[in-house]
Amino acid sequence: MSQLPGSSDASSSRQHVPAPLSPSERKLKQLGLLFAGAGFMAASVAVTRRAVLRRQLESYPRFYSSNRASPHIDPGERSLMAVQALGLATLNVTSFGIMLTGGLAYSFDLCNIGELRERTQAALRRPGNFSPEEEKEVEKMMGSILERLGMPKPPETHNVESEDKKTASKK
Repeated sequence: MSQLPGSSDASSSRQHVPAPLSPSERKLKQLGLLFAGAGFMAASVAVTRRAVLRRQLESYPRFYSSNRASPHIDPGERSLMAVQALGLATLNVTSFGIMLTGGLAYSFDLCNIGELRERTQAALRRPGNFSPEEEKEVEKMMGSILERLGMPKPPETHNVESEDKKTASKK
């Protein structure tokens, strides 16, 4: 097998990084998923409505039959009806999920999973803005709530920093 000059196996194994999208392309991509979900949702609602109306029409008694006796439904038909209902419910939930995903992607300005991953990692790496005084105040408040409820108060935890300071001052 011959290779072209200048090409190598290492360059072919590299991943292709797509060029950044323009703002209008980003919006179209995000809205595409939203509108696809909305269309799928409309189709699933139409299918469900048709199935429900068909079942309602089947439940009406025939013209020359007695309306006092309820129609007999055998257990096999009930099972089939339950499976059809589960299928329709799954279809509706899936279409709603697609529409919700598109709406969230549009509202948070996300175009792919990579962007979501980057933003999540950035949010997780951001330092918290809690002060030790606020932490102690919350612990006291929770302790008083636990006392009012008659629950035992958990033992106090020692901070690693305060332990390090105590051992350094003793030396």
